[in-house]
Amino acid sequence: MQRDRLAATAILVLMACVAVADTVPSDSTTTARLTTPPFDVGERLVFSIDYGVINAGEGALEVVGLVDADGDTCYRIESTARSNRFFSGIYRVRDKVVSYVDREGLFSRYFMKRLREGTYRKTLEIEFDHEAGKARYHDGREFDIPAGVHDVLSAFYFVRMLDLEVGKDLFLSAHSSRKSYDLKVIVHRQEAVVTDFGTFDCFVVQPVMMGEGLFQHEGDLMIYITADERRIPVLMTTRLPVGSIAAHLREYRPGTGVSVD
Repeated sequence: MQRDRLAATAILVLMACVAVADTVPSDSTTTARLTTPPFDVGERLVFSIDYGVINAGEGALEVVGLVDADGDTCYRIESTARSNRFFSGIYRVRDKVVSYVDREGLFSRYFMKRLREGTYRKTLEIEFDHEAGKARYHDGREFDIPAGVHDVLSAFYFVRMLDLEVGKDLFLSAHSSRKSYDLKVIVHRQEAVVTDFGTFDCFVVQPVMMGEGLFQHEGDLMIYITADERRIPVLMTTRLPVGSIAAHLREYRPGTGVSVD
């Protein structure tokens, strides 16, 4: 069962795309951004998830719409992971993650994680009060947060907005599991990746993982993001002691404000 749990959690990680990292110096925060956001309302990415040679199901990332969060306009971004019929017979996965991402600052104002994996059930909700510097959990607990803190989804979309450069590590603040950390993202190299949509020049990006629900292991999560203005994640891979997981982009729908030329 632990083997299946790791595999199911890996699927969630690939859909969340980023994780909380080892602590790094706070003065290393990266702020240089692209002029225009590479995503907009309506963007939808659908991935085929393969556990070794077995197709395990699919995951999706979508900018669903704009919402009001106490007077602040936010992107509502959703991540889902669903095991297919075959894999559900081994271990059924129905996970959903929601983030309200501030439209201007691209940091998190609200985060919800609903895990349904086999018999495992967990729902977590966090409201981020940046003015008060608090993360407020729906069970009544509060924790201090730095200004502009991210959840796992907002961090990924923020990284897509940054001016990526090989050899230049990215740093930002993130919060997960009642703790705030600095998030380190390594930009290893550029590499050509063949997809169903053609061949793309991609940045190979590695977030350093740590934290509950994101499983700790010796493997590496690698995200292949197109080096064009769209910054599309076309491939995500990770290795576990029990096998490898890969997410291949199967469908791409651009947002209403993003050019596809």
